[in-house]
This record gives sequence, structure tokens and C-alpha cells, in this order.
Amino acid sequence: MKILILGATGRTGKHIIEEAIKRGHKISAIARNPEKLKDFKIDITQGTPYDYETVEGAIIGCGAVINTLNVSRKSDNPWASLAAPKDMISKSVSNALKAMEKVGITRFVTLGAIGAGRSWKTTPVILKFIVSISNLKFAFLDHGKQEEILENSNMDYTICRAPMLSDKINNTGAVATAESEKPASTVLSRNSAAEFFLKIIENNEHIRESVSLSNKPANKTGRI
Repeated sequence: MKILILGATGRTGKHIIEEAIKRGHKISAIARNPEKLKDFKIDITQGTPYDYETVEGAIIGCGAVINTLNVSRKSDNPWASLAAPKDMISKSVSNALKAMEKVGITRFVTLGAIGAGRSWKTTPVILKFIVSISNLKFAFLDHGKQEEILENSNMDYTICRAPMLSDKINNTGAVATAESEKPASTVLSRNSAAEFFLKIIENNEHIRESVSLSNKPANKTGRI
């Protein structure tokens, strides 16, 4: 299968490219700077998913879309200034759904955030406070808009709400829990997210569902 990745140059996106190639899939990616993806043998469309025509061109021949976009900041500091439009996620997702309808595909998997959308109600008070007074709020708001757009569409979506994302490799895999249940842990490795996204696309799992995604918690000895 050929898969369009939105956010391919990001830290999670690159894990998805590597895992997809390992599984025998082909990749279509959108990149403002294609040089960032020079190490991968994939189809690259120069531009941004914020532009509909770019998405329309990149989606040709694809059977599914994976989105890892965020309203990025200039650093990981919660108060850092934004490096992307406040509606980067929701507008790009709207563009993708429009393009998907045109070419006749329905499978869409997205990386969301625990605390966005309905999950805000069960978010710890301290996190709510930090989000509300920092520039994190723009990402959480736009993740929530993304959820509304997908839930009101006719697409076979899966929303994977993540806690804190980790660059550390985890080989135990991701655990999905229903949005009404407590996540298995407070961290999700990017490589585990990539593996999970591709697995549920291949197996047609969690169709039109929102799940919390995390790694298995470590036991008292520090082992998984």
C-alpha cells in the first residue's frame, strides 16, 4: 500500500517512514524542505499540507493517510513562540479529507493528544493549568478541532490520543485503551506509535474510534 504522511519531516513522521518501508509499503510525503527526507527512497511533494493543491497532488495512488502534524513551537518550551499557524492541524486535515473524497479512499489515522477534545474533562488539573497559560493551548485546541472534523466526516478514522511523546526507542509496543479508561502509562515512544499506526491500517482495526495510546508501564524493577 502507498500511504500519504502529513508531518513526515517531524520526529514521529520519520519513524513512520522507516517502519512503513520495513513492512513493504510505499510512502508519499509532503515537505517544505525535501532535503530533510533525502535519506529515504520515497515520493516527495514539495510544499505544505496547509495548501490543498499540494495535498491533492501528493495523495494520488495512496490508499491511506497518516497525520502527525502539530501546531509546532520554536522549541519544546511550552511558552516558546509558534512556528506554525494556529490551525495547522485542522486545516491540513480538512484538505486531506477533501482530497481523499476526490480519489475515493477513506482510511485516516491521526496522532492526537490526551487532553484534547472530550478528554479535556478528565485531564489532571495541573496539566490544564499549564496548557491554559502557555502556548500549548493552541495545539490542544487544534487537536480538538481535528477530532470534530473527523467525527463529522464519513471517513474510517482512528484518533490516537498520546500522552508525553518520547524519542527513546521502546520495543514492547503501544497499548490502546478506550477513551473512557485510564491510559496504561504517561509516555508513548515515537517508534511504538509508528508501529501501531501501520498495524491498525494493515488489519483494519479501531475504525471510527478514539483511543488513548501509550507504552506499557515499567514495573518496580524498572523492567517493562
